[in-house]
Amino acid sequence: KEIRESDLRAQLNRLDPSPRSKYRRNRMALLNEMVEEELLYQHALERNLPDTPEAKKRFARAEQDLAIERLKQLEIYAAVTVTTEEIEQRYRAELARPEGSSLVKSVFYVCRLPDQLAPNLLNGIQRGVEEGLSFPKIASQNSIACEAFEFDSAAFSALPEEMRSLALGMDNRTGFNPRGSPLFFFKDAERLDAERLSPCARRIRAAIGSEKRSLALREWLSSQRAGSKIRPYEKALDDISKTDAVAAEVNGVSLTVGDVAVLLEGLSVEERRKKVANKKALLHEATDRELLRQEAWRRNLQKDEAVKGKVPTETRRILVELVLTQEVAGVTPAAREKSRADLVAALEKAASVKKFAQNVKKMYIPPSKEIEDIFGSGTI
Repeated sequence: KEIRESDLRAQLNRLDPSPRSKYRRNRMALLNEMVEEELLYQHALERNLPDTPEAKKRFARAEQDLAIERLKQLEIYAAVTVTTEEIEQRYRAELARPEGSSLVKSVFYVCRLPDQLAPNLLNGIQRGVEEGLSFPKIASQNSIACEAFEFDSAAFSALPEEMRSLALGMDNRTGFNPRGSPLFFFKDAERLDAERLSPCARRIRAAIGSEKRSLALREWLSSQRAGSKIRPYEKALDDISKTDAVAAEVNGVSLTVGDVAVLLEGLSVEERRKKVANKKALLHEATDRELLRQEAWRRNLQKDEAVKGKVPTETRRILVELVLTQEVAGVTPAAREKSRADLVAALEKAASVKKFAQNVKKMYIPPSKEIEDIFGSGTI
């Protein structure tokens, strides 16, 4: 099995922006993780885990989840939009909160300059500022090392007055340390630009979008419930171990206690206890999911190309999880991590693994549009 450049690119595209940015700077770490996953996946195939009842049950559940998510995107969330006016209104409201807001953050790039500030370096910085380039781009063009820091409005207010004055000096964009320390500060202005949103405005857009999608989903489910026959049997949840007992009926389809118990997977002991204690809410969540599944199946979304395209990735994830669940032991996180590392080391020793680090280092991965919006197109 070869892991090619295209595989690394595909894996990067599946990640969220923050880890994606990290791995663009440390591609060997990403390669190591992909090699580890491949070893565990091959080990699962050698043990014939895909043919086990547990794996088949998880495969079916994953297919349902993918089809449900596709239904949400096509039917429920399609009409959700966020306007620039809504972003600006929320921005002003968040800015006015006395306790501060995690949505309103200022980005500061702190750069260490050479002790002797050459005129061409200062000219390069000034030229980049005048052209309106992002500071990471300016830093990259002038071979300046820089780090990015974020402060929410409350944390920024708590900074020493000297630093706040420095960061807010010189037209709110640039400033030099007056004491001569070779530091350069740049404050990313909170521009609510519809074409190129600042990180702050993008966070606000995401928050408003999430709220609107949640409301749209609740309204859709309420409408579906009004036209459906739903019979919950709360007493069935008195003994969660009786997985074959019927816990609810939705339009003639029976949900077992085992079906409902899937909603408890991955929760802490305390979270599980709270969920089980509120049987009505737990059954409501389970029957909501079944309404979504029935509608997705009515539309044949399990056969949708977008759904089918994600099935192989989900299959690999499930098999790797099963291997780790069955073969990684330990009570504490540290013990489990050591057990996992020992398992991977044993698999790597038994296999023939060759990593071409030089190829990875030479590999060029252009930043995605989303990363460019946050960090600029330069390399930090």
